[in-house]
Amino acid sequence: MKPILFNTPMVQAILEGRKTSTRRIIKPQPKQPVPLGFISGSTDNKRIGYYGWGQDEYGGIIDIAKPPYKIGDILYVRETWCQSTEIEPNYGKQQYHYKASPDDFIRQAPEGFIKWKPSIHMLKSAARIFLKVTDIKVERLQNITEREALKEGIRRYHFNLNMPDAYGDALYTDHKLAFKQLWNSTVNKKNIDKYGWDADPYIWTIEFQRVEKEG
Repeated sequence: MKPILFNTPMVQAILEGRKTSTRRIIKPQPKQPVPLGFISGSTDNKRIGYYGWGQDEYGGIIDIAKPPYKIGDILYVRETWCQSTEIEPNYGKQQYHYKASPDDFIRQAPEGFIKWKPSIHMLKSAARIFLKVTDIKVERLQNITEREALKEGIRRYHFNLNMPDAYGDALYTDHKLAFKQLWNSTVNKKNIDKYGWDADPYIWTIEFQRVEKEG
């Protein structure tokens, strides 16, 4: 079982059943971007399952990248969390709480009482959301369609009511545009020229479905 990180709005989208895919940057980006596809056979067995680009004069692969996951993998979601026994030692039992869905303990806590832990530090034992990888492919970022943007968790726009129900507070009639804004908000500003929307980088598109914890 492998971890995967999501921010709070994305966790909420998963819980609501709106988010069933995620896009992640391929690092390093290929220098010879002639897609060959996933390697199913090679004299170098270590390359099987990788993705390749380009060819040399002998037909060999120039650039390869290892997928972060494979179809069938079970992932546990790391999200912003806290542990009540660390906040209140006399709470009586170990219990985890999540920023994406506040419970009574969180709602009733005095201001400044809760010390949230970043998702990167989440314990595997604290995970509550489990995902099964159903597909993984390589694409250019800008290839995303309106339908695929919705699968990323972008909210539908209510045309009849002329009211927004967008991902966040912005008003969007174009779900692909909404995803563009969302994507750029997650990219470090110093890397925006390499990995931002306008750079149209190669990305892993990972599709998943929510499953119960195994075992």
